[in-house]
Amino acid sequence: MVNTVTAANPPPTSETQQPDLPAVIDSSEKPVSVVAKTAPLPDLDYVVPNREEHQKLLVAMRKACGWDAGMVPTWFIQQAEGTRFMAIFYLPGTTTPIGMGGVELQDFDQADKDVADMDSKRGCIVSLFLYKQYRGKGYLGKILSICEDIAREKGLRVLTIYGLAKAGGYEKFGYRTFKMAMRNYGGENNWETRYLEKIL
Repeated sequence: MVNTVTAANPPPTSETQQPDLPAVIDSSEKPVSVVAKTAPLPDLDYVVPNREEHQKLLVAMRKACGWDAGMVPTWFIQQAEGTRFMAIFYLPGTTTPIGMGGVELQDFDQADKDVADMDSKRGCIVSLFLYKQYRGKGYLGKILSICEDIAREKGLRVLTIYGLAKAGGYEKFGYRTFKMAMRNYGGENNWETRYLEKIL
């Protein structure tokens, strides 16, 4: 099922849609995009992926961004368990994927309840990815907006997002930094991390 999301056509609240919740947001030296608050967000279609149809596409996206391609099968398990929801985003009316994202309901990597915790209704936006040719065109803002709408449908009250301390730009979408702390990104990769949150 493809969902066209516009201001006049919010995401459906079908019980058959079970969104995934990713575990970690991908970070890079620069924010994915920055959109002025007054700029209208572009329309996007999205689907909640299923393993049979979308696993190869998600793995290809993770390889393109350089993070977590091997985690995709686990993400489908988490989605089925209701601890993660994922979405693949498409140009409206096409089968052209532009990126992915999701929300996880627990911090699978470090069990940080400030990041995600089902009991306190906190989720974390994770696994954000946007192909380079679509960056800087407002799509990140729309992806965040869709993830926020799905999170509200799931009863979440707060969404968090995190990345390397030097990454920024999410404040333009209503997120505010609530802590800076070291985080392990695997092996000996311990980096200063900026944690942001938004009240839904």
